[in-house]
Amino acid sequence: MQDAIVIIPTYNEIENIEGILTAVFSQYKDVHVLVVDDNSPDKTAQKIEALQTTYKAVSYTHLTLPTICSV
Repeated sequence: MQDAIVIIPTYNEIENIEGILTAVFSQYKDVHVLVVDDNSPDKTAQKIEALQTTYKAVSYTHLTLPTICSV
């Protein structure tokens, strides 16, 4: 059971997310990480999904922009 959760907001962090996760898990062994991506166009989401095979205690979600309608 994890004692804590770390929430990591991301936007265009494809080059940094692996290092961020490595740093978190090197300092905290019993932690769960939730990565919240803000629709990064640089494929951060795909990188996070690939890293979930290495880091089992990582969850991922993404924010979607609301649709604005004008009438």
